[in-house]
Amino acid sequence: MKKYITDYEAFDRDNTYYPDDLGVVTDGEMTRFKIWAPLCTAVYLNLYTSGEGDNKIETLCMRRIENGVWYVEMFHKAYGIYYTYTLEFEYSIRRLDLGEVMDIYAKGCGINGQRGYIPDFDALSPEGWNETPRVKCKKPTDAVIYECHVRDFSINGSSGPEWYNRGRYTGFTIAGTKCEGETTCLDHLKELGITHVQLLPIANNAAIDEKKPYSGQYNWGYDPKNYMCPEGYYCTDPEDGDKRIRELKQLILALHKAGIGVVLDVVFNHTYYTEKSNFHQTVPYYYHRLDENGNFSLGAGICNETASEHAMMRKYIVDAVKFWAAEYKVDGFRFDLMAVHDIETINLIREELDKIDPDILMYGEGWSGGQCAYPFEKLAYKHNAKQFPRVGLFNDNIRDAIKGGTFNVYERGFVSANDGCISAIKRGIAGSCAFSRLNGTADDCAWASSPAQSINYCEAHDNHTLWDKLAISAQDVSEDDRKKMDKLAAAVVILSQGVPFLQLGQDFLRTKPNRDGQGAERFNGNSYNAPDDVNMIRWERKHENIDVFKFYKALIALRKSSELFRMSECEQLEKHLYFHDAGDITAYELVDENECYFVVLNNRFEERGANLPNGVFYIRLNENGSPVYKRSSGRVSVPPLSCTVFKRL
Repeated sequence: MKKYITDYEAFDRDNTYYPDDLGVVTDGEMTRFKIWAPLCTAVYLNLYTSGEGDNKIETLCMRRIENGVWYVEMFHKAYGIYYTYTLEFEYSIRRLDLGEVMDIYAKGCGINGQRGYIPDFDALSPEGWNETPRVKCKKPTDAVIYECHVRDFSINGSSGPEWYNRGRYTGFTIAGTKCEGETTCLDHLKELGITHVQLLPIANNAAIDEKKPYSGQYNWGYDPKNYMCPEGYYCTDPEDGDKRIRELKQLILALHKAGIGVVLDVVFNHTYYTEKSNFHQTVPYYYHRLDENGNFSLGAGICNETASEHAMMRKYIVDAVKFWAAEYKVDGFRFDLMAVHDIETINLIREELDKIDPDILMYGEGWSGGQCAYPFEKLAYKHNAKQFPRVGLFNDNIRDAIKGGTFNVYERGFVSANDGCISAIKRGIAGSCAFSRLNGTADDCAWASSPAQSINYCEAHDNHTLWDKLAISAQDVSEDDRKKMDKLAAAVVILSQGVPFLQLGQDFLRTKPNRDGQGAERFNGNSYNAPDDVNMIRWERKHENIDVFKFYKALIALRKSSELFRMSECEQLEKHLYFHDAGDITAYELVDENECYFVVLNNRFEERGANLPNGVFYIRLNENGSPVYKRSSGRVSVPPLSCTVFKRL
């Protein structure tokens, strides 16, 4: 089957459907089905009692209404029913050539996402759902984001939950768990003090067979299949269309009750299948970009890239995000490979989220996975950031400056005494803004329109963990000194202007070991489908590295204690941030009419001295994360490989 749309702008003018009622809508005792399929000559609705198997109830013929939409209604509530569509095209030899197609607007699904499911969302909300609001975040720089994979979080026996909750949504809902006397899981999140959990993709993906929950399968989830349906691999019964919805809501409710927001990692930049995707089968050659030769473009770095500039793909992304925000009370969205999407779509999503709640976070990766079949200047790349100023972007400049090049595992960074990174570190401390006092210093890193746009990090799910990167690049350094480097890296991330982002377990030296690796191969830097023994959180490491955890916790508490660490506008930086000449180390002052902090970052292997600003200070945070209530003025000493924060009395 092959039929090109030669003029997409004309096609959109003639066929764009604007109402928000695609998919299944239950209204009173009525159930209405709508699918946008403008190239079809006939569409049929198939109804089933189960998510798979030979259990068809009936097939209904749909009628075409306006703008390429097909419609049928039922005079009763159809909750608990599974469904698919069969599409007929005039150029198909037989009506069933394509088989049955999943509704891209399905809000629930059966096993492995082969059939849509009609849920009663009100009945699936856990007790307390309506009374518990989403988490308030007055400005993005108030957030401290903690990235978690559902399975990693609790699959190891050291996590504490019962075996049947491990690796599942319900693993986030259980309080009181400990390992070797230290809190784990939900209580760990509360103890650390983070404000938001970012979940790696939990929308239904194609890489995992939900029928085999105990087969040891693993995937990060960046293989999207059904964008509005929760993944069933993380629920206790994936054959039950209700369970995945109810248990995901239980996860969100548990975090909201703990005062922690939930950010979803969303993957709209590509579909796992191309010709076999539900999108392509519904409207061939519309939802994906084609290159100049008519082939699928590879801007997502794999088999295809989606065409967000097409009106109905743009509408789909907006509708999906609005659905998650409204129905699941999600507190934020992280967009995978956001630069595949056009800027107009990104700004429209932000506008629509503002109508729901302006506190909802929105940020993403400011790069693509390859060359996109769309003009660079119209895409949401990091260096176009000023065109979408209320959307955050991951700061790969500060990431690589802190620990060394991500794609050169042997390269050292600021924390391992690489002098070539100091300029980029200073620019990162200033939120990667065009800060006047740094003119001529790493100007190429001044891409952000405000500190709120800079998502500061040095570790995430992909590439090596910080601890593993240090073990490779600084292998000639003692483990004790590498711990100090790790703490120094955390200080840069958490105390810089912008939005700090940490990975689950980073606060107790997370590692991803390869069982039989040698040298750099001892560690896994691309564990997207590696087994649990690579990816799982070993909660006993928290006890083993409790000093590191306490330092991270102290940094977060310090950041939360003062607005000076959480400025959101460039104008505030000009008033309150000053860098000091401290020789071969880095020192800066944060000051207003009420407070003054002096932060010294010593990335040397020897003790260094620094001159305090005028006045009398005490150590608000030392190399162990503790205060020292001793009056200091003039010149002070700071330990090697450390961050020391002084506060004026």
